[in-house]
Amino acid sequence: MLLPKLVIFDMDDVLCHYDLGRRLRHLAALADTTARDVRAAVWDSGFEELADAGGYPDPENYLKEFGERLGYAINLEQWVEARRIAMSPNIDVLNIAQTIGQQAQIAIYTNNGPIVKNNLESLFPEAAAIFQSRFCSYQFGTKKPDPEAFTRLVTLVGQPASDCWFIDDKRSNVQGARLAGLRGHHFVSAEALIAEAQQIGFKI
Repeated sequence: MLLPKLVIFDMDDVLCHYDLGRRLRHLAALADTTARDVRAAVWDSGFEELADAGGYPDPENYLKEFGERLGYAINLEQWVEARRIAMSPNIDVLNIAQTIGQQAQIAIYTNNGPIVKNNLESLFPEAAAIFQSRFCSYQFGTKKPDPEAFTRLVTLVGQPASDCWFIDDKRSNVQGARLAGLRGHHFVSAEALIAEAQQIGFKI
């Protein structure tokens, strides 16, 4: 089996552990409301899903709408801080990515909007130091697990889908990647990822 030329890592709950509850509580404290109300207004309303799919490609428009739904005129620094504190690096997977990156191209692909893409150095410096190629779903006008999201990604990077290996903690996203012709790995642990990477032919 030929080594993939491009290995694509999901971010949340693969490269880092993501605690949405902590983010909600931080935002609630800013807006003097409850975490449940923040979730209802921003996440359960479909706003974040729409933003991930490209509904708010301009960061300023996105942030304005986010603040209106939150009931608090949140600024960029506050938004980034609330996102940052919800993320803790998965050092084992970052080390795997760095090792694979010596043998193939690597990239991040996450369902997120423009602020995450534009501020990764502040949000997740450990990943920013490893990954030069970073993609967020809003760029493609759709999101994982839509197979078209993967087709547009591999077209942008100029690699055949069959030469790409995609790693994600959500089984549905991996299935979407496979439907688009990529190889896929459903992430459950660093150990299982290492085992499959070695089976493919990576030296880890």
